[in-house]
Amino acid sequence: MIFYVKTYLTNEAAKYAISQQSQKNQTSDQTCATLVVDEEPDDLIVLNQDCNVFKTPEKSSHFRGGIISWKPTENNQIELNYRVAFRTSYGSAHTCNAETIENGTLLSGEGTLQCIEGCSDTITTMSYYCTDFSANEDWTSGTNSVKYNLSSSIEGGSSWMMRTTANLTVRQDTGKINTSPISAMQPIVRFSYGCDYTLKISVSDDDGDVVKCRWSTQTPNDECGGVCKTLSGSYLDESSCVLSYNATRSTGWYAVALQIEDFQKTTDAVPFSSVSLQFLIFVANSNASCASRPVLPQNIITDGSIHHSSVNTIFNESIIARSGAVTLRVTAIDTVSPIGMIKSALFPFGTSGREWFVTVTWKPVKSQIGTHLFCYTAVDNLGQTSDQTCATLVVDEEPDDLIVLNQDCNVFKTPEKVHTKCLEATTGVPQLFYLATSCPTYFVQCNELGTGYIMRCASGTEWCHHILTCVHVGSCKTEG
Repeated sequence: MIFYVKTYLTNEAAKYAISQQSQKNQTSDQTCATLVVDEEPDDLIVLNQDCNVFKTPEKSSHFRGGIISWKPTENNQIELNYRVAFRTSYGSAHTCNAETIENGTLLSGEGTLQCIEGCSDTITTMSYYCTDFSANEDWTSGTNSVKYNLSSSIEGGSSWMMRTTANLTVRQDTGKINTSPISAMQPIVRFSYGCDYTLKISVSDDDGDVVKCRWSTQTPNDECGGVCKTLSGSYLDESSCVLSYNATRSTGWYAVALQIEDFQKTTDAVPFSSVSLQFLIFVANSNASCASRPVLPQNIITDGSIHHSSVNTIFNESIIARSGAVTLRVTAIDTVSPIGMIKSALFPFGTSGREWFVTVTWKPVKSQIGTHLFCYTAVDNLGQTSDQTCATLVVDEEPDDLIVLNQDCNVFKTPEKVHTKCLEATTGVPQLFYLATSCPTYFVQCNELGTGYIMRCASGTEWCHHILTCVHVGSCKTEG
């Protein structure tokens, strides 16, 4: 079964003679060709001789990359998740601001997600919820998902040549359908000419599989159209998913097309799935030192950190960024966020004059139970960017009759729920003063005002809720 994203982007260059076969360009969906005339037509995007750098990047259409992934759900379905990014000024279909995000406005987007092999129907139109935007860089990024009944294998591609493949048979090791790896990247990554860069591709896999990254290829199945391995001179460490590049070749725009793949073992040659990740790199001239890029001091949300939250529980953290030199200032902290996350305006932090911060706030809903990647990057007034930091946000399904504590079992993760449950317990019939927790050796003692206190059982004992007392570890099922 094959599904793909279909859009209709046209150009009217037929009046110009084309001396070689047209090639599609991933980011513009225009044509790469040799023209007989010297004057650049207004309705054609002209690339360099190697067809990998825009000669006029300000005209380079509106697609800014994306990713398609999935996870199994109930009733033999999978949930297809897609993230796309576009040039905001292209039209109202991609207009986004803080109000759009806060109101959860669904943008119409463009194109359709279609099934073209093994079936013949349209899965969904490519509408999406905006999660992030940049007024300075003129991009909008957002995500959406759709549930669909599929057979044992699928392939996905698009007119942007984003091809995603999966084997949807039940795995022998887990007894479930495979969940694809996920990744996240800013739509535009900025490099300064003459500097060395190490770009980490953040990945996560709910099955705990080995995840590797490779370049998208044109054979045996076209995964990337005319932009396969266009970042000449770069090196991709496939095992660590780290892209290294010395930006000393040409300034301009480059499209990066990668495949993120998951394996049961490091030595396996055939992946469970292959997920397309595409984004843009812009190399610009700069008089600033390579060491003057913004930096990210120690934040609560650090690279590779994991943060747990519960449904309808507010997640709130601040992100601090520092300019790379006294004469520079941070002008933005760009994010790649889950649906519904609100980012504040940028404010100065402290008294150094070099630090700024934003606050992100998120109240996940039931449909967001599972794993999400959240990434952020600082940008300064010269357009230089910091390294991207990515963390995993896990939304847990909290049992209604259980009070969830933090990892150290000393803080309520949902204090408002404790108050509600304590009031229900102390005013109910029969009247109760104890609640069970997510930590076996702890319980909550309530008073009639709705206040709950975390209490610990004696050493060697654990809480047994059906008799409302602590018992010897392992004996709860035999008591009462």
